[in-house]
Amino acid sequence: MADHRGYMTHGHLPVPLPRPSPWTAAFADDVLEARFRSERSRGMRVTFLVVLALILAMLAALVPLDLAQLEGGWLEVAFVLRGVFAAMLLGAALSVWRWPEGLLTIAPLTGLGVALLTLALTFVHGLEHSSPVLDTSQFAFVGMVFVLLLPNTGRWRWGLTGVLLLATWAVALGKTDDVQGSEAHLAGLFVSFVLLVLLAIAHREDVLRHWQFAALDRLVRMSTTDPLTGVANRRGFFDAAEAARHRARLEEEPLTVVLLDLDHFKGVNDRHGHAVGDEVLRSVARVLRDTLKPGETLARLGGEEFGVLLPGMSLEQAEKRAQGLRSEVQALCVQSGSAVVRMTASVGVAAWMPEESIDAALGRADLGMYEAKSAGRNCVRAAAGDAARPVAN
Repeated sequence: MADHRGYMTHGHLPVPLPRPSPWTAAFADDVLEARFRSERSRGMRVTFLVVLALILAMLAALVPLDLAQLEGGWLEVAFVLRGVFAAMLLGAALSVWRWPEGLLTIAPLTGLGVALLTLALTFVHGLEHSSPVLDTSQFAFVGMVFVLLLPNTGRWRWGLTGVLLLATWAVALGKTDDVQGSEAHLAGLFVSFVLLVLLAIAHREDVLRHWQFAALDRLVRMSTTDPLTGVANRRGFFDAAEAARHRARLEEEPLTVVLLDLDHFKGVNDRHGHAVGDEVLRSVARVLRDTLKPGETLARLGGEEFGVLLPGMSLEQAEKRAQGLRSEVQALCVQSGSAVVRMTASVGVAAWMPEESIDAALGRADLGMYEAKSAGRNCVRAAAGDAARPVAN
């Protein structure tokens, strides 16, 4: 999993595939589960609104049945219940329209309300002369829509199915006539079986969706992660940079780019071998990562070159941070076998202009970094516009 600093916690090891719980069909990682729910909700909002519209139309179509079968106080109760029913559906539609991410909570809550109001209307109409099959099968329909079709979480799915089973048997056991009672008992058993099958299918589909999401997430992480150091690779850096630039424009905040290149790294490989060089790169990535704050991104751009995105920082603030990064590298001592390696770094800093691309900003930071190398290495140079100026060490 990537932490808030863009670091992949498994470094150069194979990135594991997150496993959803077999009972709740949820990831143990809350961040990953939140991302899954957000994606799932976004793709089902229109479906949910269409379902609510159909239920609302069905609710209106049943009003003549109330007028034909009920009178007096019971008719008034039925009208009140249908009014509450309609208000609940409209409220759910408005909530999802304003808060799409809440669909996985709003949908099962709506299903719970539909089940309870359907049960209440069934008892208002009376159980003596109605069909046991029709009275119980309506809860199978509710389950088909709110357990199987619409998205929900594992806990809500189990809870809603339990409520539907209780409602089914409340109607079935309410049939006091011997003939109707036997028919209602069989209908209750059949609807219970259907509800449990719907629960099993919905749960299996949810688990499969989680596995599919986890596999896709793993591929994305692997494609945006440097396998040696565990930090973002060049592609991951550019993806993070585009997102950071978008936020910076919306919030009208500064954004700076830091380019850090290890001095004389080729000599480390030549003297000690590539295994020691790899350990140096991992150690540098680790100390740089540990200095970053939420929202900042570290990446290995290639070879011994690292890039850092610092959102919300002016050029002057980024200069101080770059000095801190340089100091961390200078203080690092890498021991690998008999080899003891110390490194320094040349650092370039550039403020990202709103109208320029990431390549342009990196190009100016690169100029600053080469100016630092020309000045004797182990120092920082900040690019102001197209010119590079020294920063006191």
